[in-house]
Amino acid sequence: MKHSQITILGAGPIGIEAALACLERGWNVTIYERGNVGENLQKWGHVRLFSPFQLNHSPRGARKLRESGRTLPDEEALLLSDEYINEYLKPLSEIPEIAEVLETQTTVRHISRDMQLKGDHIGSEQRADSPFRLLLESEGIEKYVTADFVLDCTGTFGNHNWLGRGGIPCLGERKFADRIRYDLPDLLNKDRQNYSGLATLVVGSGYSAATNIVSLASLRQEAPSTTLYWVTRKTGDAPLTPIPEDALPERKQLTQRANQLASQSSDVNWIGGAVVDSILAEPESNQLKVTLVMTRENTTRTILVDRILANVGFHPERSIYEELQIHECYASHGPMKLAAALMGESSADCLTQASPGASTLINPEPNFFILGSKSYGRSSRFLLKVGLEQVDQIVDLIAKK
Repeated sequence: MKHSQITILGAGPIGIEAALACLERGWNVTIYERGNVGENLQKWGHVRLFSPFQLNHSPRGARKLRESGRTLPDEEALLLSDEYINEYLKPLSEIPEIAEVLETQTTVRHISRDMQLKGDHIGSEQRADSPFRLLLESEGIEKYVTADFVLDCTGTFGNHNWLGRGGIPCLGERKFADRIRYDLPDLLNKDRQNYSGLATLVVGSGYSAATNIVSLASLRQEAPSTTLYWVTRKTGDAPLTPIPEDALPERKQLTQRANQLASQSSDVNWIGGAVVDSILAEPESNQLKVTLVMTRENTTRTILVDRILANVGFHPERSIYEELQIHECYASHGPMKLAAALMGESSADCLTQASPGASTLINPEPNFFILGSKSYGRSSRFLLKVGLEQVDQIVDLIAKK
């Protein structure tokens, strides 16, 4: 292991923590990040994390920062995403041993074996006889590098699902992409002018949709002409299902507030049991004419909106390793063994989860591991503490090779 090259993809929380864990073992490490440190977290920097700081860092990371003279947030603090980046993740990336091996603004385009094709030595450790070959691009310049181990910690946040029925684009979705967002805009500050006084459709029944609904409802109090529609496939008494005795106060409060707005307030027009079928232009008003299909009645309904927030989830970017032997779950696109273990989880509360172990992260492709939220594929149940456990488990596994 001493002279092996470990390449880590992604400089988010799991990528940086994985690099630190490997460096502490004295291994050769390089991190490639297509943007900046914490790039995906920055896109929702105004949003407060559900989980306290103690669940979002490793003991080694905290120790390293204290040794460098940094003061850390309180362990019980519920940080904004920006605060987490600025007070923990970015300082951790700037300690000399990490900074020396971190290459930002570098995109990994493809990964293969150096002298083997995808179909060679199927499921055999012989594939490890040929190093990984990575095609990188930085500032328009391409180059190849090799690695003995690859840890893919790139996450899923940049790869949104589609809005339409069955998970494919609805009619008009791509055409009107400039008026659709799939993330968490800063609705009360820098993005407010794009939504204040306008009609917005929010689609989705998760916490991202709930976050947007609560923010838009606050905006409506200041700009009463703001109109809100909330469409979910879910029916029943409320859009979100509360977690019994929820241990995370922020999540509990968000669930209660969003459900109250949907079921008891005139601020939000909640349309349950519906899917988006098409988006057309409405020339007279310059609005979008959105046609919904009511799934139970098999009828349609049309609404006029100016903006759409499609909080319909994310999926892994898999093209980079399409030439490797990756055993994926056909439903989630996460590693098959991990997906199977997660299917056995009975609780809807991600806080109760623990990593099922390193064996569930092993692929037919030797020495290639998918960690962090990407390992959960399309599932939104991932928690940072699980990713930190994965890091320790995989580093221990590598050490035995």
